[in-house]
Order: sequence, then structure tokens, then C-alpha cells
Amino acid sequence: MKYIATISGGKDSVTMCDLLLKNGYPVDYIVFNDTLNEFDEMYQYLDKVEDYFKNRYGKEITRTTPTWTYDEYILGKRTRGKREGVTRGLPTAGDGFCRWRSNSKIEAFDKWVKNEKINDYKLYIGITLDETHRANREDKHFLYPLIDNFKMREADCQEYLINQDMENPLYRHFSRTGCANCHFQSDKDFFNIWKHYPKTWKHFVDYEEKVRQLDDVGEEGRYWFTNYRTCEDMENKFIKADKQGSLFDFSDEPLKDCFCKI
Repeated sequence: MKYIATISGGKDSVTMCDLLLKNGYPVDYIVFNDTLNEFDEMYQYLDKVEDYFKNRYGKEITRTTPTWTYDEYILGKRTRGKREGVTRGLPTAGDGFCRWRSNSKIEAFDKWVKNEKINDYKLYIGITLDETHRANREDKHFLYPLIDNFKMREADCQEYLINQDMENPLYRHFSRTGCANCHFQSDKDFFNIWKHYPKTWKHFVDYEEKVRQLDDVGEEGRYWFTNYRTCEDMENKFIKADKQGSLFDFSDEPLKDCFCKI
């Protein structure tokens, strides 16, 4: 039996990993499923966390990578269904399912387990008392130490890391962490990307321009944002909001929970 802790770089998973190691729970691997589309600040933070884990506990972070590239995800052809052979196009929150998460996290993790020849394992997942509805109790692989062992809520995890000077700097601008190109973010999060992370915002703009040059992309695949809004539409809204010094009706919550902690 191998014990594997998942780490996303968010407050809950980092707190979970530190508490597991600090309290002597069995941890054979700490695994970060790298989407290859994380914020630069996330990679820098994880490097610091790994140095801390190595120096204090002798544990490294194993990093998996997607089985596709992000270009293939957006610019590649569909391989099944009525639109087989047509370019996939841009994902939006209206899709209801993140195929990139499935590829870059679930499939990448399963491939790593197979390559490591791990036949039986338990998987620690950083879900807190606030999210007990997300805990899949039917799958016996999954363990939820923040719920069952440490009795911690998200606010407790945040306080824990602040007290240890281990908080992820991305929380200065976001209420949650995840893939930088996540299309399930709120308008407020997109605003913060536009204002504070221009390199990431340029990715949205560049992919939109590439897709718009293709003839076989459906109308719904030409927009990152709901209600058929373009990057230019969003920028006009952001410029106005920035000048007013407010975010008027921007939502504080993500449009959809993309389950990136797993």
C-alpha cells in the first residue's frame, strides 16, 4: 500500500501535506499534477514549498504533466461525436465540463501510477469541512484528513499558513488558486489577471486570435467568456472598472468549482 498526498499549491492542500508530514502520517509521494498553464508565481511558490518539505521532512514533490499540449486541447481536432474532425476551439464556462482538467490531472495521474507500478494506494485529498459534499466516500482510494483527522475549515487552513509564513502570494488577488487559463473563473478574477498578470492575459488574447483565423470552429468555440464576450469586450469593461476604482457588479465567486484540488 502506497500513500499519496495531492498538492495543488492552494491553501488547503499545502496545509494538509504539512500536517500529514508533521504528525507522522504515512506519505510515500506528494504529487502535483502540473497543467503546464500555471501562474509563474505558482511555480515559484511550489519550489519554495518543496525546499521546505525536503529540508524538514526529506520529501520531494513529484510533478506529472498532461498527455496533451494546451495547443492540442484548443487547436486540435475532435476525435468523436457529430463534430469529429472539427477544431475544438476555446472552452467556456458554459461547457459544463473541463476536458483539460481531465487530461492534465486525472489522466496524467493515472498514467503516473501505472508507470510507477503502484498496484494499491490511498490518496489524501485536501477537502475541508466546508466542502464535505465533495468528498467521494464510495471510492476507497480517497482519504480526507482535513475533514476526518484535523477538523479544519478553509479559514483554518489560511490562518495556519499565515502563521507559518507559508501563504501563496496568489491569494493577494484571488480567493482560490488553479490553472491560470481556467475558463471557470469569475469576472473579478479575469479582471485581476488583466490588471496584475498581463503575461497570462496575453495567452487569452493570443488563443482567441488563433481560433478566429480558423474556418471550422463553431460559434461557441470562438469565445472564452460567457454571453459571447471577446477579450476586447472584457478589456473595455476592465478599463472602465479600473478608472472608477471599483468592480461594480463583478462576482466574488468562481463561476464553477473545477475540482482542481484533485
